[in-house]
Amino acid sequence: MRLICLHATGMLMPDTASPTLPSVPVDLPIVELSGTPRCMGEAFGEACRREIRELYEIRLRHALVFAREAGRRFRAEQVIETARLCLRPTEAYHPAGHEESCGIARGAGLAPEQVFVLQGLTDLRDLLAWGKMPETEGCSSFIVGPDRAAGGRLLLGQNWDLYTDNMPFLRLVHRRPVESPETWSLTAVGCLCLIGLNSEGIAAGNTNLKTCDVRIGVQYLSVLHRALASRTLDEAIRAVVEAPRAAAHYFYVGGPEGKATGIECSALQSAAIEVRSGVFVHCNHMLIHQMRGLEVGDPADSTCFRQERLTRLLESHPGPISVESLKWILSDHEGGPLAICRHDGPDRMSTNACVVLCPSAGEIHACRAQPHLGRWVTKRVRS
Repeated sequence: MRLICLHATGMLMPDTASPTLPSVPVDLPIVELSGTPRCMGEAFGEACRREIRELYEIRLRHALVFAREAGRRFRAEQVIETARLCLRPTEAYHPAGHEESCGIARGAGLAPEQVFVLQGLTDLRDLLAWGKMPETEGCSSFIVGPDRAAGGRLLLGQNWDLYTDNMPFLRLVHRRPVESPETWSLTAVGCLCLIGLNSEGIAAGNTNLKTCDVRIGVQYLSVLHRALASRTLDEAIRAVVEAPRAAAHYFYVGGPEGKATGIECSALQSAAIEVRSGVFVHCNHMLIHQMRGLEVGDPADSTCFRQERLTRLLESHPGPISVESLKWILSDHEGGPLAICRHDGPDRMSTNACVVLCPSAGEIHACRAQPHLGRWVTKRVRS
């Protein structure tokens, strides 16, 4: 597939040129779903059956490898049984999301617990093993308050970084449920919402954290899916805080009135920061004092570098910060393997996708692959 480089006119390029890459899937395919949760799930599973089954095998393998590297050995059957135990709290937390996942399983010819493995890789592997997180793994997220954003409209988003072999399976999914708000979200085949927004002007995304208080519980995509079923910002915040989470994540949610909240969560605890102005950056370590003692290990070098670099680029940006400004900033290569924008290396990690959300305009801007290589897509929800 042909590589596309999108450079905004008159904008400076990142400090360091990107390395030469093999062929990258720069287009972002779109999946359209509508109807009941069961119907949407079955349609998703049937349409992407081959890809869903392939990604399931990849993620199951990653979970087993991570556990082994942490000194614990499991059979695939044990991983699947762990996932099965999480299904009951998942159904109780958000029945509609659980029913959609079960529909995906039926359509793809998998069991519901296998779809849990597919959707909840980072949570599941934390349940299975205690080990040092790969140093270059993680995501770089931002909130830009209305006072700093072009047009006075709140902007949120992130680079989504994970194993490079996830990249071919990413999709932009448009859901039109019969009883919940319409959503657009970046996610993987066979998965619930990952980063997106809904027709009520609620936006949500996340970065990964690692804490010691893991438990049988709800994986993070179920939390995000429930948050994006919300009618108000307060409801979305409650959906995150009150979830019986399996493991740790940082969630950010924003609303159409220009307010956003960042929520650091372990499995059992949470703490929130409200953002009404300025810029706020969160990568992959706890920033709130009361949460830091729960983390497993010290923040990785890449996490610290990206936290400082992205904050500096946003704070020093001259004038209002626009969507195009954010595309450039997310393309920053300063720091090489530690950078905001990363490419496939020995650890097989890279920036898989990028998203910028504008809740008040109902807009999602997304691309697959690194932001200077991916073909950006802009979609709007109905107001």
